[in-house]
Amino acid sequence: MNVSDFSGVISKKGLASSNKFEVSISFPDSLQVFSGNNNLNLMCDSATIAGKTIQSTPEINYGVRREVAYNAPTLSDLTLSFYCTEELEEKKKLDAWQNLIVNTKKSDGVVGNYDVGYYDSYIGSQIIVTKLSVSGKPTYKHEYRDVFPKIIGAIDLSHGVSSGPLKVTAQFAYAYSLEKKI
Repeated sequence: MNVSDFSGVISKKGLASSNKFEVSISFPDSLQVFSGNNNLNLMCDSATIAGKTIQSTPEINYGVRREVAYNAPTLSDLTLSFYCTEELEEKKKLDAWQNLIVNTKKSDGVVGNYDVGYYDSYIGSQIIVTKLSVSGKPTYKHEYRDVFPKIIGAIDLSHGVSSGPLKVTAQFAYAYSLEKKI
């Protein structure tokens, strides 16, 4: 490999840009009130294409030790960050989704009973992260199935910052993911 080989690959195939992507989030059926009003897709500021780890264990035989794979892979959480509108609608939607998972608030605002919901009642069908080319053409699509917001990050407020949009970050757990054909 030399510099001319490297520059030849770049001139032929180009380099991927990290700021060209779109996200599509499907809410659980019990939160379909948000489906027609899903600004989360539009307000997504950053996304990860989640990784996975192959579980391994040392194989100890006479001589060389080596790692061998076993069991299903461990999936890292899908992290999405959203710009917030003035009324913090994005955080409210994520909070409502988490409230389906563990009931922390009754409809009258009183503390809930912390009952854990049934899996099928809080699972969103999918989140699709699509990597776009510079011209906006889809180049890579990854679909995450059986998703739910496991962690909703804190929103920092400060008098020290004069302006700038608020953001809320959420980490989504999922059962499995698929690379989709373009």
